Amino acid sequence: MMNHSADEPSDRRPFPDIVALGESMLTIRPHPNRAAFEWEVSGAESNVARYSAALGMQAAWVSQLGTDLAGDLVLSTIESAGVDVSGVRRLSDRQTGLMLKEVTADERRVRYYRAGSAAAAMGPTTRPELSQRPRVLHLTGITLGLSNSCNKLVRSLIGDPSRSALVSFDINWRPSIWERGDPPKALREAANRCDIVFVGLDEADDLWGATTAADVRTLLPRPKTVVVKDADNGAYADRRGRTHFVPALNGTVVEPIGAGDAFAAGFIVGVLRYDDNIEAALRLGHITAMSALSQHSDVGPIADDATIERLLDLSPEDWLSANLVLADTTNSTQQPPGLPPNTTT
Repeated sequence: MMNHSADEPSDRRPFPDIVALGESMLTIRPHPNRAAFEWEVSGAESNVARYSAALGMQAAWVSQLGTDLAGDLVLSTIESAGVDVSGVRRLSDRQTGLMLKEVTADERRVRYYRAGSAAAAMGPTTRPELSQRPRVLHLTGITLGLSNSCNKLVRSLIGDPSRSALVSFDINWRPSIWERGDPPKALREAANRCDIVFVGLDEADDLWGATTAADVRTLLPRPKTVVVKDADNGAYADRRGRTHFVPALNGTVVEPIGAGDAFAAGFIVGVLRYDDNIEAALRLGHITAMSALSQHSDVGPIADDATIERLLDLSPEDWLSANLVLADTTNSTQQPPGLPPNTTT
Protein backbone atom coordinates (compact mmCIF):
# COMPACT_ATOMS: atom_id res chain seq x y z
CA MET A 1 0.00 0.00 0.00
CA MET A 2 1.38 3.40 -0.93
CA ASN A 3 0.42 6.81 0.43
CA HIS A 4 0.69 9.71 -2.01
CA SER A 5 1.49 13.29 -1.13
CA ALA A 6 0.65 16.29 -3.25
CA ASP A 7 4.34 16.83 -4.06
CA GLU A 8 5.03 13.40 -5.53
CA PRO A 9 5.06 12.81 -9.28
CA SER A 10 1.91 11.04 -10.40
CA ASP A 11 1.73 7.85 -12.44
CA ARG A 12 -1.93 7.37 -11.67
CA ARG A 13 -4.75 5.99 -13.80
CA PRO A 14 -5.96 8.14 -16.74
CA PHE A 15 -9.37 8.33 -15.07
CA PRO A 16 -10.28 8.59 -11.38
CA ASP A 17 -10.75 5.64 -9.08
CA ILE A 18 -13.20 7.62 -6.97
CA VAL A 19 -15.22 10.73 -7.79
CA ALA A 20 -17.07 12.45 -4.94
CA LEU A 21 -19.71 15.09 -5.65
CA GLY A 22 -21.06 17.56 -3.11
CA GLU A 23 -20.65 20.84 -1.24
CA SER A 24 -17.60 21.83 0.78
CA MET A 25 -17.49 24.83 3.09
CA LEU A 26 -15.01 27.02 4.85
CA THR A 27 -15.29 26.18 8.54
CA ILE A 28 -14.39 28.51 11.39
CA ARG A 29 -13.88 27.10 14.89
CA PRO A 30 -12.42 28.30 18.18
CA HIS A 31 -8.81 27.33 18.80
CA PRO A 32 -8.73 24.60 21.45
CA ASN A 33 -5.88 26.13 23.45
CA ARG A 34 -6.15 29.89 23.17
CA ALA A 35 -8.57 32.76 22.60
CA ALA A 36 -8.43 32.67 18.80
CA PHE A 37 -10.16 31.20 15.79
CA GLU A 38 -8.83 28.88 13.13
CA TRP A 39 -10.16 27.67 9.81
CA GLU A 40 -10.45 24.36 8.03
CA VAL A 41 -12.34 22.91 5.08
CA SER A 42 -15.37 20.70 5.70
CA GLY A 43 -17.57 18.70 3.38
CA ALA A 44 -18.58 15.05 3.55
CA GLU A 45 -17.80 14.31 -0.08
CA SER A 46 -14.47 16.14 -0.30
CA ASN A 47 -13.48 14.50 3.00
CA VAL A 48 -13.97 11.14 1.30
CA ALA A 49 -11.94 12.31 -1.70
CA ARG A 50 -9.09 13.61 0.48
CA TYR A 51 -8.85 10.42 2.51
CA SER A 52 -9.07 8.29 -0.64
CA ALA A 53 -6.17 10.22 -2.16
CA ALA A 54 -4.15 9.79 1.03
CA LEU A 55 -4.74 6.04 0.80
CA GLY A 56 -3.26 5.95 -2.69
CA MET A 57 -6.32 6.23 -4.90
CA GLN A 58 -6.81 8.69 -7.72
CA ALA A 59 -9.62 10.80 -6.34
CA ALA A 60 -11.57 13.68 -7.84
CA TRP A 61 -14.05 16.12 -6.33
CA VAL A 62 -16.85 17.75 -8.33
CA SER A 63 -18.69 20.80 -6.98
CA GLN A 64 -19.29 24.52 -7.33
CA LEU A 65 -17.70 27.35 -5.35
CA GLY A 66 -17.98 31.11 -5.31
CA THR A 67 -15.18 33.28 -6.64
CA ASP A 68 -14.63 34.56 -3.09
CA LEU A 69 -11.76 34.10 -0.64
CA ALA A 70 -13.59 31.22 1.03
CA GLY A 71 -13.78 29.45 -2.32
CA ASP A 72 -10.07 30.01 -2.91
CA LEU A 73 -9.21 28.46 0.46
CA VAL A 74 -11.54 25.50 -0.03
CA LEU A 75 -10.23 24.74 -3.51
CA SER A 76 -6.53 25.07 -2.65
CA THR A 77 -6.86 22.92 0.48
CA ILE A 78 -8.59 20.07 -1.33
CA GLU A 79 -6.24 20.26 -4.31
CA SER A 80 -3.21 20.26 -1.99
CA ALA A 81 -4.39 16.94 -0.59
CA GLY A 82 -3.80 15.34 -4.00
CA VAL A 83 -7.41 15.51 -5.21
CA ASP A 84 -8.29 16.34 -8.82
CA VAL A 85 -10.43 19.50 -8.71
CA SER A 86 -10.69 20.08 -12.47
CA GLY A 87 -14.43 19.39 -12.25
CA VAL A 88 -15.08 22.29 -9.86
CA ARG A 89 -16.93 25.32 -11.26
CA ARG A 90 -16.52 28.84 -9.84
CA LEU A 91 -19.61 31.10 -9.84
CA SER A 92 -19.21 34.85 -9.50
CA ASP A 93 -22.83 35.44 -8.51
CA ARG A 94 -22.96 33.02 -5.55
CA GLN A 95 -20.98 32.62 -2.35
CA THR A 96 -19.12 29.65 -0.92
CA GLY A 97 -20.86 27.96 2.02
CA LEU A 98 -19.71 28.64 5.58
CA MET A 99 -19.87 26.51 8.71
CA LEU A 100 -19.23 27.59 12.30
CA LYS A 101 -18.22 25.07 14.94
CA GLU A 102 -19.27 26.23 18.40
CA VAL A 103 -17.92 24.79 21.63
CA THR A 104 -19.64 25.33 24.98
CA ALA A 105 -19.10 23.78 28.38
CA ASP A 106 -21.86 21.27 27.67
CA GLU A 107 -21.74 20.50 23.97
CA ARG A 108 -20.26 20.95 20.54
CA ARG A 109 -22.54 22.06 17.73
CA VAL A 110 -22.32 23.37 14.20
CA ARG A 111 -24.20 26.10 12.39
CA TYR A 112 -24.47 26.20 8.60
CA TYR A 113 -24.59 29.27 6.36
CA ARG A 114 -25.13 27.59 3.02
CA ALA A 115 -28.51 28.84 1.74
CA GLY A 116 -28.12 30.05 -1.84
CA SER A 117 -24.52 28.85 -2.03
CA ALA A 118 -22.74 28.05 -5.26
CA ALA A 119 -22.95 24.34 -4.53
CA ALA A 120 -26.70 24.56 -3.91
CA ALA A 121 -27.04 25.72 -7.53
CA MET A 122 -25.68 22.44 -8.89
CA GLY A 123 -28.11 20.58 -11.11
CA PRO A 124 -28.30 18.13 -14.00
CA THR A 125 -26.10 20.45 -16.09
CA THR A 126 -23.23 19.60 -13.71
CA ARG A 127 -23.12 16.10 -15.21
CA PRO A 128 -20.68 16.95 -18.05
CA GLU A 129 -18.03 17.44 -15.33
CA LEU A 130 -18.32 13.68 -14.75
CA SER A 131 -17.26 12.75 -18.26
CA GLN A 132 -14.62 10.27 -17.07
CA ARG A 133 -16.13 7.04 -15.79
CA PRO A 134 -14.71 6.34 -12.30
CA ARG A 135 -14.65 3.02 -10.52
CA VAL A 136 -16.80 4.57 -7.77
CA LEU A 137 -19.04 7.63 -7.77
CA HIS A 138 -19.66 8.74 -4.18
CA LEU A 139 -22.81 10.68 -3.33
CA THR A 140 -24.57 11.62 -0.10
CA GLY A 141 -27.97 12.49 1.28
CA ILE A 142 -26.66 15.97 1.99
CA THR A 143 -26.58 16.83 -1.71
CA LEU A 144 -29.95 15.13 -2.19
CA GLY A 145 -31.53 17.55 0.33
CA LEU A 146 -29.46 20.66 -0.38
CA SER A 147 -31.78 22.09 -3.06
CA ASN A 148 -34.31 21.02 -5.65
CA SER A 149 -31.74 21.21 -8.44
CA CYS A 150 -29.21 19.17 -6.40
CA ASN A 151 -31.92 16.60 -5.74
CA LYS A 152 -32.50 16.25 -9.48
CA LEU A 153 -28.75 15.93 -10.08
CA VAL A 154 -28.29 13.13 -7.55
CA ARG A 155 -31.32 11.21 -8.79
CA SER A 156 -30.16 11.54 -12.40
CA LEU A 157 -26.70 10.21 -11.53
CA ILE A 158 -28.08 7.30 -9.54
CA GLY A 159 -30.34 6.43 -12.46
CA ASP A 160 -27.52 6.40 -15.02
CA PRO A 161 -25.32 3.27 -14.63
CA SER A 162 -23.03 4.45 -17.43
CA ARG A 163 -21.63 7.15 -15.15
CA SER A 164 -19.59 4.81 -12.93
CA ALA A 165 -18.87 1.17 -12.22
CA LEU A 166 -20.26 1.49 -8.67
CA VAL A 167 -22.34 4.16 -6.93
CA SER A 168 -21.67 4.71 -3.24
CA PHE A 169 -24.24 6.58 -1.14
CA ASP A 170 -23.85 7.80 2.43
CA ILE A 171 -27.18 8.69 4.07
CA ASN A 172 -25.58 11.56 6.04
CA TRP A 173 -28.87 12.59 7.63
CA ARG A 174 -28.89 16.37 8.17
CA PRO A 175 -32.44 17.42 9.19
CA SER A 176 -31.65 21.14 9.02
CA ILE A 177 -31.07 21.17 5.24
CA TRP A 178 -34.35 19.45 4.32
CA GLU A 179 -36.93 22.20 3.85
CA ARG A 180 -39.50 20.20 1.89
CA GLY A 181 -40.59 16.76 0.81
CA ASP A 182 -40.43 13.46 2.69
CA PRO A 183 -36.76 12.94 3.67
CA PRO A 184 -37.11 9.38 5.05
CA LYS A 185 -38.77 8.25 1.83
CA ALA A 186 -36.41 10.19 -0.44
CA LEU A 187 -33.28 8.88 1.29
CA ARG A 188 -34.51 5.30 1.33
CA GLU A 189 -35.47 5.39 -2.35
CA ALA A 190 -32.14 6.90 -3.38
CA ALA A 191 -30.10 4.50 -1.26
CA ASN A 192 -31.98 1.50 -2.60
CA ARG A 193 -30.80 2.33 -6.13
CA CYS A 194 -27.09 2.39 -5.24
CA ASP A 195 -24.41 -0.31 -4.97
CA ILE A 196 -22.81 0.56 -1.61
CA VAL A 197 -24.79 2.30 1.13
CA PHE A 198 -23.52 3.73 4.43
CA VAL A 199 -25.85 4.61 7.31
CA GLY A 200 -25.39 5.12 11.03
CA LEU A 201 -27.64 3.03 13.24
CA ASP A 202 -28.74 6.22 15.00
CA GLU A 203 -29.65 7.74 11.62
CA ALA A 204 -31.60 4.64 10.62
CA ASP A 205 -33.55 4.75 13.88
CA ASP A 206 -34.30 8.45 13.46
CA LEU A 207 -35.36 8.11 9.83
CA TRP A 208 -37.09 4.75 9.66
CA GLY A 209 -37.35 3.36 13.19
CA ALA A 210 -34.75 0.70 12.34
CA THR A 211 -32.87 -0.38 15.48
CA THR A 212 -30.68 -3.22 14.16
CA ALA A 213 -28.48 -3.82 11.14
CA ALA A 214 -30.90 -6.52 10.04
CA ASP A 215 -33.75 -3.99 10.13
CA VAL A 216 -31.76 -1.67 7.87
CA ARG A 217 -31.04 -4.45 5.40
CA THR A 218 -34.73 -5.31 5.23
CA LEU A 219 -35.48 -1.68 4.36
CA LEU A 220 -32.66 -1.57 1.77
CA PRO A 221 -32.78 -4.94 -0.03
CA ARG A 222 -31.37 -3.88 -3.40
CA PRO A 223 -27.81 -2.57 -2.80
CA LYS A 224 -24.98 -5.06 -3.20
CA THR A 225 -23.48 -3.89 0.10
CA VAL A 226 -25.10 -2.13 3.07
CA VAL A 227 -22.80 -0.84 5.81
CA VAL A 228 -24.33 0.04 9.17
CA LYS A 229 -22.13 2.01 11.58
CA ASP A 230 -22.93 1.45 15.25
CA ALA A 231 -21.00 4.38 16.76
CA ASP A 232 -18.02 3.24 18.86
CA ASN A 233 -19.23 -0.37 18.97
CA GLY A 234 -18.22 -1.20 15.41
CA ALA A 235 -19.68 -1.61 11.94
CA TYR A 236 -21.73 -4.22 10.10
CA ALA A 237 -21.54 -4.92 6.38
CA ASP A 238 -24.11 -7.06 4.63
CA ARG A 239 -22.95 -8.15 1.19
CA ARG A 240 -25.48 -10.16 -0.78
CA GLY A 241 -27.01 -11.55 2.39
CA ARG A 242 -23.78 -12.38 4.21
CA THR A 243 -23.19 -10.21 7.28
CA HIS A 244 -19.79 -9.22 8.66
CA PHE A 245 -19.05 -7.28 11.87
CA VAL A 246 -15.79 -5.66 12.90
CA PRO A 247 -15.49 -3.88 16.28
CA ALA A 248 -14.29 -0.29 16.34
CA LEU A 249 -10.57 0.30 16.77
CA ASN A 250 -9.29 1.54 20.12
CA GLY A 251 -7.70 4.97 20.25
CA THR A 252 -7.97 8.45 21.69
CA VAL A 253 -11.15 10.25 20.62
CA VAL A 254 -10.95 14.05 20.47
CA GLU A 255 -13.95 14.83 18.26
CA PRO A 256 -16.28 12.58 16.22
CA ILE A 257 -17.08 15.02 13.39
CA GLY A 258 -15.77 13.69 10.09
CA ALA A 259 -15.25 10.12 11.30
CA GLY A 260 -18.11 8.77 9.19
CA ASP A 261 -16.60 10.25 6.03
CA ALA A 262 -13.18 8.84 6.91
CA PHE A 263 -14.73 5.43 7.53
CA ALA A 264 -16.55 5.54 4.19
CA ALA A 265 -13.33 6.41 2.35
CA GLY A 266 -11.44 3.58 4.03
CA PHE A 267 -14.19 1.07 3.28
CA ILE A 268 -14.49 2.12 -0.37
CA VAL A 269 -10.73 1.90 -0.85
CA GLY A 270 -10.81 -1.48 0.87
CA VAL A 271 -13.49 -2.74 -1.52
CA LEU A 272 -11.46 -1.60 -4.53
CA ARG A 273 -8.22 -3.00 -3.13
CA TYR A 274 -9.33 -6.22 -1.43
CA ASP A 275 -12.47 -7.05 -3.46
CA ASP A 276 -14.41 -9.74 -1.57
CA ASN A 277 -12.51 -9.38 1.71
CA ILE A 278 -15.19 -7.26 3.37
CA GLU A 279 -13.69 -7.65 6.83
CA ALA A 280 -10.47 -6.05 5.56
CA ALA A 281 -12.53 -3.21 4.09
CA LEU A 282 -14.28 -2.72 7.44
CA ARG A 283 -10.95 -2.67 9.24
CA LEU A 284 -9.54 -0.10 6.83
CA GLY A 285 -12.68 1.96 7.47
CA HIS A 286 -12.04 1.89 11.21
CA ILE A 287 -8.33 2.67 10.77
CA THR A 288 -9.13 5.68 8.59
CA ALA A 289 -11.91 6.85 10.92
CA MET A 290 -9.37 7.11 13.74
CA SER A 291 -7.64 9.84 11.70
CA ALA A 292 -10.71 12.06 12.13
CA LEU A 293 -11.50 10.97 15.68
CA SER A 294 -8.04 11.75 16.98
CA GLN A 295 -8.11 15.52 16.37
CA HIS A 296 -10.43 18.51 15.92
CA SER A 297 -10.38 18.76 12.12
CA ASP A 298 -12.55 16.66 9.82
CA VAL A 299 -9.45 15.41 7.98
CA GLY A 300 -6.32 14.38 9.84
CA PRO A 301 -3.09 12.45 9.30
CA ILE A 302 -3.55 8.81 8.36
CA ALA A 303 -1.58 5.85 9.67
CA ASP A 304 1.54 4.94 7.70
CA ASP A 305 1.58 1.96 5.36
CA ALA A 306 3.38 -0.38 7.73
CA THR A 307 0.96 0.36 10.56
CA ILE A 308 -2.05 -0.20 8.31
CA GLU A 309 -0.68 -3.51 7.08
CA ARG A 310 0.04 -4.69 10.64
CA LEU A 311 -3.48 -3.83 11.74
CA LEU A 312 -5.05 -5.54 8.74
CA ASP A 313 -3.03 -8.70 9.42
CA LEU A 314 -4.04 -9.01 13.10
CA SER A 315 -6.12 -11.95 14.27
CA PRO A 316 -9.67 -11.07 15.40
CA GLU A 317 -8.54 -11.47 19.01
CA ASP A 318 -5.53 -9.17 18.60
CA TRP A 319 -7.67 -6.61 16.75
CA LEU A 320 -9.86 -6.28 19.86
CA SER A 321 -6.88 -5.19 21.95
CA ALA A 322 -5.11 -3.10 19.28
CA ASN A 323 -4.70 0.63 19.89
CA LEU A 324 -3.99 3.27 17.26
CA VAL A 325 -2.64 6.64 18.39
CA LEU A 326 -2.39 9.45 15.85
CA ALA A 327 -0.93 12.90 16.44
CA ASP A 328 -3.36 15.81 16.79
CA THR A 329 -2.19 18.33 14.18
CA THR A 330 -4.84 20.96 14.89
CA ASN A 331 -2.91 23.15 17.32
CA SER A 332 -2.03 25.46 14.45
CA THR A 333 -3.87 28.36 12.84
CA GLN A 334 -5.37 26.24 10.07
CA GLN A 335 -5.87 22.71 8.87
CA PRO A 336 -2.71 21.40 7.15
CA PRO A 337 -3.51 20.91 3.46
CA GLY A 338 -1.88 17.51 3.06
CA LEU A 339 -2.12 14.29 5.01
CA PRO A 340 1.39 13.31 6.16
CA PRO A 341 1.58 9.99 8.01
CA ASN A 342 2.24 10.48 11.71
CA THR A 343 1.36 7.43 13.74
CA THR A 344 2.33 5.20 16.58
CA THR A 345 0.80 1.97 17.77
